[in-house]
Order: sequence, then C-alpha cells, then structure tokens
Amino acid sequence: MHPSPSFWPEASLQRADIKFRFRGTDHVGHLVAPSEIAGPRPLVLVIHNYQGLKFFDVDVAEYVARLGYVGLAIDMYGNNVPANERLWPKNPEDIEGFQNKCFQAMVALDHDHELLRSQLQVWLDKGLAHPSVDNSYSAAAIGYCFGGMAALECVRGGLNVAGVVSFHGLLQTGEDPNPAVYGAIRPELKTHPNDYNTQAVVLVENGADDHLVSDTSKQRFFEEMNRAGVDWNFHHHARTPHGFALPPSLGPPGKLYEAADRRSTMNMLSLFREIFPKVSQNPVPFNACGTPIPV
Repeated sequence: MHPSPSFWPEASLQRADIKFRFRGTDHVGHLVAPSEIAGPRPLVLVIHNYQGLKFFDVDVAEYVARLGYVGLAIDMYGNNVPANERLWPKNPEDIEGFQNKCFQAMVALDHDHELLRSQLQVWLDKGLAHPSVDNSYSAAAIGYCFGGMAALECVRGGLNVAGVVSFHGLLQTGEDPNPAVYGAIRPELKTHPNDYNTQAVVLVENGADDHLVSDTSKQRFFEEMNRAGVDWNFHHHARTPHGFALPPSLGPPGKLYEAADRRSTMNMLSLFREIFPKVSQNPVPFNACGTPIPV
C-alpha cells in the first residue's frame, strides 16, 4: 500500500491486504487499523467510486483508522478492472476506453442486485473476521458515487450494518440518470427482493447541483425509506456538484468543494459517535482529501 498523505503525521497503524475469489473474479482490499495496543475496534467498509479501488480509498481507510476505527477499502471490481488501470489516464486518447471499462464493471454490479449485495456480504464477513475488528459492533459502510449507492444497498439487502453514509451517490440502483451517453450498453436489470435493515441509520450527503440526482429521484428515495421504516437523514449542500468529496488528483471525477466536504465529513463523524458510543473518536485535523476538519 502507498504511503500516508503528507498532511498526516507518522502513526503506528496495522495494515493488511484481504484477498479472495468470488464467482470467478479475484479481489484485493486494503485494511488499516489502529495499533494492536488499542485493541479491536469497530469496522467501517469504504466503497470506491466508479473508477474502482485506488489510492484515495486506502487514504479514507487510513483516515478511519486514525479516528480510532478499522477502515477496510474494498474492491468491488476485482480483475474486471485491473488494479493498475483505475487511475484517470494521462493520455487523452485513453480516456474513452478507461471510462467504458470502469462503467461496464459498475453496471455489471448495479444491474444485478443479488450479485452486488452478495459481494458486499462477503466483504463484510471478511472484515468482521479480522483480528483487529471488534465484531460485537455492527459495522458501518461509507461510499462515494457508485460506492454511496452500494452503501444504500447494504440497507436494502438487510446486511448487518449499524449505519451507512452515501457521499454524492445515486439513490436508486441500476437506473440510468444519463441514457443519452450510456443507455445502449447497459445490461438487463436483475432486481432482488428487498429485506431492509431498519436498525441501520442512513446518512445521505448530496450536492444540490448534482446532475445525476433529480428531484424525482429524491422524492422516490424518501418515500421508499419511509415505507420501509428506515431511519434516514438527507443533507443537501448548496451550490455543490457531483463528486464534491473527491480530490482533483483522481481526475475529472474529483470536484472537491471544501465546505461541503468538511460538513459532510463532520456529519459522518457524528454518526460514528452515535453508532459506536463506547469507542473514543480521535481528533484528526485533516480528512483524506486534506480538507481541514475542526477538532
């Protein structure tokens, strides 16, 4: 795994790769935990955007570990998008092929609800089995864009999570917010019965100017969660686009808006204190984007 960002001081952390094969695809995730002296801590799954698992997701897992929890940056694509092909291309001629490969890996999951939820369950089981994790707590799941949508699927699928956070994620899974661009290559949608986890707290951090989340989509989400009896919170960040919690170093998907990134991070920290009440939360002055966070 790569070194910590320069804005963090040195820290004694545990690091481990978690590998498995799932339905013909090899997956490698990266776990970061507080030092062994701290003892086992609650688990937080970190789910990547449509590019796949990369340096930023590991940085988020490290931020989680510095807070005092165990961060597990999970790999949902496996070798469908090889690890060395998940960064935005430097050569403009390679961008279309990169986007198509990542998009096809994403829709293969979000158009097959059973497949998506089953893989999330495997990651949850692998994380909870790690000796650094206190599995007396239900885990949390956080995600960005595609990962935010996947975090919501943890709740729809009845996974044992105490809380989830979606950062600029779509609210419905397997639907096409931009059919003029990608509609022709989407696979058939395979739905699966929902088994909502009504014990989980749902936190959605949404940009008010997110072109992928319509007013109709929001209203449908509110009505769905209310019908299911799910405890949800929805934060609408003014004049904020899609991708507001991703750094520019990711390429065009990163449209960091510092105020929204800071406030959404603080909302996440508040949720963690609620669902992990007996675990001290360490003050960390910068999140994984380098955004200052009041401590």
